[in-house]
Amino acid sequence: MSVPYQQTGNQLDYQEIKQTKADLKAEVHFIGQIVGGLDFQTDDGLFCELAIDCGDGWDLLQPGNNKGIQTQTSYANPGQLFSWCHPFDLHFSVSNIIGWPKALLKVWRLDSSNKIDACSYGTTIFPRSSGYHQMTCETWTPTGENLDLEIRKPNEDLATNTDQFSKFDRSLDWRFQALSFYMENPPRLTTLAPLTTDKGDFARRKILNSISNGKVIIEVEVILKNFKRLSFSGQ
Repeated sequence: MSVPYQQTGNQLDYQEIKQTKADLKAEVHFIGQIVGGLDFQTDDGLFCELAIDCGDGWDLLQPGNNKGIQTQTSYANPGQLFSWCHPFDLHFSVSNIIGWPKALLKVWRLDSSNKIDACSYGTTIFPRSSGYHQMTCETWTPTGENLDLEIRKPNEDLATNTDQFSKFDRSLDWRFQALSFYMENPPRLTTLAPLTTDKGDFARRKILNSISNGKVIIEVEVILKNFKRLSFSGQ
C-alpha cells in the first residue's frame, strides 16, 4: 500500500491509495440506545440487560461489550413507558455474514423490598440495512411448564430424543405458578441458550411455554463499511 502523500519541496504530492481485497475488511457499526419498556403491567422498577449473539465470522472490536449492556432502573405507572435511554456502540469486524447479530434481552424487576426477579425475555435481530431504525421487541415470561426437564434430566440430549417432549412430568408446574402468584417470584431461565440459534437449543425452545409481556423499544443507526467492495450483502 502506498502512502497517501509525500513531501517534495514545499508542496505535497498526493498519491492514490491502492488496496486489494486482502487489505479490506467488512465492518458494521450499531450505534443507538435502549429507549425504554412499554406495556409492562407493574409499578415496580424495571431495568434491562442486552447480550449479543452472533456467528463465528463476527468479531466484536470492543471486547468489554461481550459481557452485556445493562440499563439503570426506571419507574413508571402500569402501561406507561419505563424510560432508560441507555446508549450502546457495537463495532464488528466481519469475515462472513452468517449469523447476523441478534439482541438477547432480559428485563428485570426491582420491587419495594429491593428484591430482583427476572420479568421477561425477548430476542430481536439487528437491522441489515444502513440508516436509522426503530426496533420493537416483544417480550415473554415463562409459565413454569416444562422447566422441570432442565432439573430432572440434565444429561438428556433433547436435540436427538424428541419422543420425551410429549411425556414430560407436570408435577412441578403448580409449584412455579404458586410461587409466582403468592410470592411474586416468576419462573426464570437458568441460561439464555434457548434464545440462541443452535439446533439443540431450538428443540428445547419448542417445548417452552410462555405468556406475552411488555415490549422493549430500541433505536439504532447502522453503518456498513466495505460491504459493496467485498460483494457482501446484508439483505
